[in-house]
Amino acid sequence: MTTIQEEEYPRFKTIIVNISTIVGALIGVLYILILLAAFNVLNLPKITDNFSAFVGLAIFGFAMCMSVFPIRANFQKDYKWKSILTISAIILGTLATLEVLLVILTDVGIIGGITRITTYPNAFIILSVIVFAKWISATVHIFVKI
Repeated sequence: MTTIQEEEYPRFKTIIVNISTIVGALIGVLYILILLAAFNVLNLPKITDNFSAFVGLAIFGFAMCMSVFPIRANFQKDYKWKSILTISAIILGTLATLEVLLVILTDVGIIGGITRITTYPNAFIILSVIVFAKWISATVHIFVKI
């Protein structure tokens, strides 16, 4: 039954995949706005300090990546766990999560800070590089069948 439905609606798949890519890109624009607010280039009302900027970056960064990668896997009915893009996405997601946890635990005072990783300007840059690499990997993963 599902193969008939997939054959009948290939255009629907393309539309959904393209919409998820556009949604990921729009969330990426919001991510860039928060990043600009974090570096005091732009004034956003809810970004009042480094901690709120970092939490905003973490939320929008994870949302950006999540809007793209699961869509492809759902429509192909296969996560392709052995794909280099999947493995890199898992590694990058783990690194992003670790970065967020380290910064939050340092800010709360539970652990001592690792200067090059947990200070805010460096943490903004590290998290941004990881998020954009993961988003690019996920976007490529949609269109390339590896």
